[in-house]
Amino acid sequence: MKRYVALLLASLVISCGGGGDGGDSVAASPAGTGGPGGGGGPVTGVIPSGPGIRVEETDPSVSRTGTWTSASSSLAWSGGSAVQSTVAGSTISFTFTGSAVRWIGSRGRDMGQPIVRIDGGPPIPVNLYQLPYDEARTTVITVYDLTPGQHTLTIEVPAGANNRVVVDAFEIDPGLVISRLQDTDPRIMPTGRDSNPGGKYAPAYPDGTNAWTRSEGSSGQPWSGNGAANPPELPVTAHETQTAGATVTLPFRGTGITWVGYRGPDAGIATVQIDGGAPVTVDLYSPTALYQAEAFTVSGLADTNHTITITATGQRNPAATAARVVVDAFDVLTPGRRYEQNDRAITYTAVSTATQDQWHTNTARVWTGGMSRTNNATGSKATFSFTGTSVSWIGSEKSSAGGLANVYIDGVFVQQVNLRESYPVEGYQKTVFRIDGLTPGPHTLTIEVAATGPYVVIDAFDVHP
Repeated sequence: MKRYVALLLASLVISCGGGGDGGDSVAASPAGTGGPGGGGGPVTGVIPSGPGIRVEETDPSVSRTGTWTSASSSLAWSGGSAVQSTVAGSTISFTFTGSAVRWIGSRGRDMGQPIVRIDGGPPIPVNLYQLPYDEARTTVITVYDLTPGQHTLTIEVPAGANNRVVVDAFEIDPGLVISRLQDTDPRIMPTGRDSNPGGKYAPAYPDGTNAWTRSEGSSGQPWSGNGAANPPELPVTAHETQTAGATVTLPFRGTGITWVGYRGPDAGIATVQIDGGAPVTVDLYSPTALYQAEAFTVSGLADTNHTITITATGQRNPAATAARVVVDAFDVLTPGRRYEQNDRAITYTAVSTATQDQWHTNTARVWTGGMSRTNNATGSKATFSFTGTSVSWIGSEKSSAGGLANVYIDGVFVQQVNLRESYPVEGYQKTVFRIDGLTPGPHTLTIEVAATGPYVVIDAFDVHP
């Protein structure tokens, strides 16, 4: 049984596991009694419950019908394994006690639209397709607003081509949202001269030569976010070094972070510091190659601004063949509830009925929930209705999605946001606007396209406690 508490908010926890990724969020009106099995067979053992509990796909509370096989062993899954199926009608059911549930799986080019139900109720829309190659430990969907008590989430493999479904784990009553920041994110800060065209990675030696190089996806290495680009932009990939003293520093706000990297027979040793504290040594050696691996995780931080710094030591495990240190991405954990771009709390308006003026769906990057909405027509708006005192707009900053947007709270102009970042910097799942200290109660956050040209991206909205 691979059940564990994934999120410890009361104290600082440092490990080589954890993480996840942002996914779809919906509110559900449960139907049926939510009895054991949910149509997927009887459940034996204890029905799991409790905030932040992660339950692996091997747990007795997870039952299967049809044909399921092991997912790719080259990707680092939650708990070390995941299962997949392309056989139409095969199901997985997870029975739990709580009021919300999160399915952790994968998205990719050969995946489609599984049939997802709560307690045998109506299907909940889910789309696993994305243009980048397979993403490990993706939060596929989070279902909120269930009646407190026992429920069953059932996932069914659809018919047709491109129907692969991966089930990795589940989380009960998750209180955190997770944003995956890629290696080209503008928040990655230099510690010296920035001479690398693939990201703001810098060495700690005096001649200014950059120690970090791109790990190209064409070599067959399945890095997070790889496989999609807008020419002349290069695909998002990973950066690596074997140079002692080479560092990467990322500022972030949240209560936890996971460094997504690589473990393998040629991986070396690095140190990690949070907020400039004592270095923690991380040995990345593994007898087999694991991509998108959770190299380091910290949780239980105060919900404020922090930094994570990774330093290559140039050293390696005696069993390792090299001292390779790879930075692929980061998963940032923030308290709150995420509303994906297709949530019913968001309304979109366009300046005309012309096709080019509409809010278009984009699946070409590693967006939270797998999709985003984009528009570049001046005057088009996205309005999010919410109740709370703090809200964030999750968007993108890059050259082709670097538009101007006016931000309004309750119809009152707050500020203009410039999303422009010059190539090769590309920021995805980025908090481009946040406001705290609102009066408790209902509010609206409106994003208005302020200039025709590069696109404005609506990826999601987060409401914070």
